[in-house]
This record gives sequence, C-alpha cells and structure tokens, in this order.
Amino acid sequence: MGQIRKINNVYYIEFYARSLLYSQIAGDNLQQAQRLLAQVEEKIAGGEALTIARHIELPDFYDRFLSEAARQYSPKSVARFANTIKHFSSFVDGNFPQVHQLAQVTPVVIESYRFYLAKTQKVKIVNLSILLMRDILEFGIKLGFLNDNPSLHVHLLPWPKAQERKSTARYELAKQLLPKGVGLAKLSQLLKLPDISRAVYYSNLIPLSREDVYN
Repeated sequence: MGQIRKINNVYYIEFYARSLLYSQIAGDNLQQAQRLLAQVEEKIAGGEALTIARHIELPDFYDRFLSEAARQYSPKSVARFANTIKHFSSFVDGNFPQVHQLAQVTPVVIESYRFYLAKTQKVKIVNLSILLMRDILEFGIKLGFLNDNPSLHVHLLPWPKAQERKSTARYELAKQLLPKGVGLAKLSQLLKLPDISRAVYYSNLIPLSREDVYN
C-alpha cells in the first residue's frame, strides 16, 4: 500500500514495487494525488510494475535526507546540511531550471556549482559545500535512486596551507579514515564533532579527487 506526502504545498505519492521505493510528484491537489496513487497501485496489482519509471523529485529527496540526518547528526550539522541544500537548490533553479529529479544532478551540475561558489567564497567554504553535497548525494545511493555519486567526479580546490597538526587520538583516527574516502558526516559521528564543519580542521587529510582515494 502506498502513501501520499506533502512537501511545500506539493503532493508526492510513494510506493514499493519489486521491493524498491518509488516516488512521484502528483501536483498540488490532494484528490488528484489520490487518483494517481490508485492508478499506480492498480498497475502494480496487474503485474505492470516494470512499466513504472523509477525516480525521485529533488524536494522529496531533500526532505527524506534531512529527516534521516536529524536522527543521526547534531542540530548544528543538520542546519549545515539544510543551508547547503537551500543554497544549492537556489543555484540549480537559476542555472539548471530543467533539473527536477535526483538523477538529473550530474557531475556537470556539481562542477558548475563549485565554479559558482569559487567566484565569491573562500576555498574552505567551496570545498566544505561540495563535501556536504557529497554526503547528501550519497544518501541517494543508499535509497537506490543513484548508482554513482556525481560529486565524486568533481575535484576539490587545493586547500590553503595549514599549520602542522598535533598528533592526537582524533587526528590519528581522521588520518586513517579521510584518505580512504570516508565522508564528513561519518567522520563527525566517529569523532563526536558538535558541528560537521569542524571536520575541515583535518583538511590536509582530505583527498582532492576520487583518484587520490584509490592511489
């Protein structure tokens, strides 16, 4: 049995078919959403699940991510994610108005966002924003709506030279995890950081590219 969700005055239907989660925009009318869900459920019952396209609209995806993040991360970290999503959404609306679904967020979109940020922001803010988007998009893989994380194909900017860090237990753990490609969200959990942005303290350990992780 599927269900209807409302996000920002827009209704979405969600349902499972072939043990996979599906999400579909249904407009701003509840009755219309109910009819659409009934039609989809009728298709599934009739064995037509393969004819249903699988995708998720960006507002629905972001809402799911933030709900999941609120259960795992500190309020400050969740606020960082929420602000990043708000800023990225504004950028996409203004520069890629055709992008409405998660699968349409390609490496080109992320690279354009990095270029856009670099015009006005310091390197640390640019890289932090891309790394936060990386964690957000990784959730899309977890849900099964993405096969690959598009942000991994975008290089970070070279970090500003930092002072030599003292070898503490936290630093040694970060030294083990970050070069292997562990995201900031997971790192902040393991290091018990009150704010995910503090992970930038270990910027000298963060690989600039996907190739750096595997080499």
